[in-house]
Amino acid sequence: MHKFEGQPDELLRGTTLLHGQYQIERFLGRGGFGITYLARDSLDRQVVIKECFPTDICFRIAGNVQSRSLNNNQQYSSVVRHFVREARRLAKLKHHNIVGVHQVFEENNTAYMALDQIDGTDLQSILEDEPDRLTPQLIHQALRTALKAIGYIHKQSILHRDISPDNFLLDSEDNLTLIDFGAAREYAGREIGALSAMIAVKDGYSPHEFYLSDVEQDRSSDIYSLGATFYHLVTGNAPPDSQERLAALAADADDPYQPLAGSSASYSESFLASVDQALSVLQKNRIQSAEEWIDMLDSEPAQPILKPEAQRNPDLQNKIAQLVKDANSVLEPKLPSSLAEKNKDFQEEIEVLSKKEVQQVDIFGDPIDDVEAWMCEQDKKLVSRPKTGNGSKSESELETQPSGSMVLRLINRNFLLRRHKNPIAY
Repeated sequence: MHKFEGQPDELLRGTTLLHGQYQIERFLGRGGFGITYLARDSLDRQVVIKECFPTDICFRIAGNVQSRSLNNNQQYSSVVRHFVREARRLAKLKHHNIVGVHQVFEENNTAYMALDQIDGTDLQSILEDEPDRLTPQLIHQALRTALKAIGYIHKQSILHRDISPDNFLLDSEDNLTLIDFGAAREYAGREIGALSAMIAVKDGYSPHEFYLSDVEQDRSSDIYSLGATFYHLVTGNAPPDSQERLAALAADADDPYQPLAGSSASYSESFLASVDQALSVLQKNRIQSAEEWIDMLDSEPAQPILKPEAQRNPDLQNKIAQLVKDANSVLEPKLPSSLAEKNKDFQEEIEVLSKKEVQQVDIFGDPIDDVEAWMCEQDKKLVSRPKTGNGSKSESELETQPSGSMVLRLINRNFLLRRHKNPIAY
């Protein structure tokens, strides 16, 4: 292997690792703790290789990684041991919103992780290149997803310690994945101060305890970084550096942080207030766990989220409201949802129709203009009906014949039912 011209710390394309099991295809990125590559494994699958490479204390020579000086030897060895230990712990994590670790191995006097290759774009790049994609609805959902992932690793007693927009990937279907566990560690233990500061500090996102060697780091430390990440997604800028805020607090000066609560109608108040609390300078004042944060989001009923342009334009809001009203009026009345409702609707329709003036018709459907005259005529026909056979009808038989008014009522009732009976109801 050779140094990469112009970027001497990176592995060359075509470099093989672990006896040819992995071949480097290209450089992806680097941070204070390591270098990331796209590679292909022996089964011709693309994977991501994370190389332990703490830039401040090491360099590459003839392919091998070495500490910059004798004074750095112990620190460099600690970093590599930490990397291997945490990679093995992370390989046991199984969560669909956390990048999977396939393998960890040591080579070139350093260590490597082989991870899932996620087909997505980090939130930092999306914020810069296609900010319209990060709608309030998507950001709300992304926060809940991130909290579930972080809550999961915290239950395994692991702190991520490097949460920021560039360590969340969003795929084409808006699925979120937490990546880059190079700085992760058990929060039950302690690291030497120089190691902690070197691998975890990221201005704007790191809480003040990441800068100090004698302050305990706990779940609220990751919560602060997550709050800073979503503050950035909402405002377009990272929050003020935590060291600056701590100095202002110590001097009894105003906190340079600008609260989100009440600043945007595009987000629910519970969302904005929760980000503010997550970003409290003092650990004791922060949200203490991912579960607590989710509970805060659930404490307020969901509110309709309008795009920013709608919030700034009252006329547009009124037009939208009228369109919704008109659409609802077109959709009503709705089809009955059950047989009982259908029959009820039918009876109500009959009652409405019975109150209207109805054109009277005879049994043949011919209109009757003078109802009284028509009934009298029908009565006369019934009384004067000629005898049939050897005799005439008896008086009792005549009394059982319906009168003209009765015939009219029967005709109209049947006609009304034929016209207005609801076939769905029967």
